[in-house]
Parts: sequence; C-alpha cells; structure tokens
Amino acid sequence: MLTGAAPTRDVSNRKSCMTEQPSLGLHWIVELFGCSPDVLNDLPAICERMKQFAANSNLTLLQLTSHQFEPHGVTAVGLLSESHFSVHTWPEHGYVAIDIFTCGGDAAFPNACQKLSESFGAEHHATVVIKRGDLAGRQIRCSDQSDE
Repeated sequence: MLTGAAPTRDVSNRKSCMTEQPSLGLHWIVELFGCSPDVLNDLPAICERMKQFAANSNLTLLQLTSHQFEPHGVTAVGLLSESHFSVHTWPEHGYVAIDIFTCGGDAAFPNACQKLSESFGAEHHATVVIKRGDLAGRQIRCSDQSDE
C-alpha cells in the first residue's frame, strides 16, 4: 500500500478503479524481483522488451534512449506519444524498476505487465497504479500488490 499525506485505499478490482473517477493519466510502477543478472545486464534485449511491450500495449514509441552502466546495470527510457516508459536494472540485486506513465488507461496493461515480468524471468513482482491529474480533486490512488 502507498503511504504518505495523501489519502490512499486498496482496490481489489483495478479496472473499476481506473474508470470510477476522471484523471489525466495512469502511472504504473512495476517492481520485478529475482531476475537473472545476465538478463538485467543485456542492453539490446532490454530495449527489445520495451519495444515489444509498447507494441503489445498499443503505445506509440517515439524514441528510445539507453545507457549501459559499468560494471553493470541498464537504464532505458522510451518517449511515448502517450507519455513515457522507463526501465532501470540492478543486476547485482536481481531487481528491475519500471515506470509507465500514460495519458489514459489501457485495459490490456495488467496482462502486458505480467508478460513483461515473465520476459525478465522475475520470481515475483509488485505493481502499483496511481491516478495522475485527478480532475475530481480527490487524489485517489489505486494500489495493487501483484504477487505477495
């Protein structure tokens, strides 16, 4: 569950959460744990996963930029016509941090995020979805801890 000054609530039905209040976009925060260090240090493969995710999610990838860190780790950022998508890896911890911000919801995202997690070989993952630009002014945040 998210913590902080703004009110939060757990939502077991993500789809209803995304449609119950108007907002300008959704921010998907995906954490992957237990991934192979070799997978997380493979820059070309990570960029290909991002391209595949964008295509499978009906997102328009305008530009992809990336960096290979030494001795290990990758950061890749995709500029989307819908907003942005980033992947940061810590091979030494088997961990990946993924952020996807889009101007609107896509009902296919839960399945696409699951496939992305599988493509990284994650042992488990957690996903949090935050409504951004809540036009009702209620700052409703939606949270879904995926496999805990």
